[in-house]
Amino acid sequence: MTAVIRFLAQLEIPIYILLGVVAVIYLRRLMISLEERRMSVFGLEKDAAQTKITKATTILILIGLLTMAEFVIATFLSEKLSQEVAFGAPTVAVTRTATLTATPGEAPEDATETPTPYPQANLEGIDSNCVQGILEISEPKHMATVSGVVEIIGSVNTPAFGSYEYEFSLVGRPNWQTVAAGSEVRVNKSLGFWYTNTLEPGNYMLRLNALDNQGKPQYACVIIVKVESVE
Repeated sequence: MTAVIRFLAQLEIPIYILLGVVAVIYLRRLMISLEERRMSVFGLEKDAAQTKITKATTILILIGLLTMAEFVIATFLSEKLSQEVAFGAPTVAVTRTATLTATPGEAPEDATETPTPYPQANLEGIDSNCVQGILEISEPKHMATVSGVVEIIGSVNTPAFGSYEYEFSLVGRPNWQTVAAGSEVRVNKSLGFWYTNTLEPGNYMLRLNALDNQGKPQYACVIIVKVESVE
């Protein structure tokens, strides 16, 4: 089935051309048959013309359905298949990351065998699964100081990705407020902006949520930043 989908997606343009040519041919036949029925005098002539009209109409409807099917395959199924292939390896990485319990900043005993934890919030009751290139906030950095308008740069490239959103809350007083959202995969690109001008100075949690294509939360990446007032 996968091979068929890829084959039809690769031949998208030729298939559209072929269906278009057939549609033009049968549209012409339909117009001729309609004219023949209009000019018919005898019942047999009208019946023959009606049969031609029915046949041409059926073929045109079938061509329309085939065109829609090709569009769905080339636009949605092929893209979903590519995402599943691309996300095959990252799925394992996300699962492994969820088991990390080391405090950010602690050096592993054997750096050559144990991966360094991604810099992220490590707070009780706050789940964070940051993975480089998959789900991360690369700017601002964890524990950085920010003020004014802050551009959020990072990655949202999770399996079955549907959309993302980022939100903030004061550390110690979880009351998440959504800042903005997006529906496109991002890899080390701008996710949006965070306007901190009206916030009281202090330590804030900044959370990036990945949602699946059903709108359900998948994973979250949380960092802590210090907001300062603009002089």
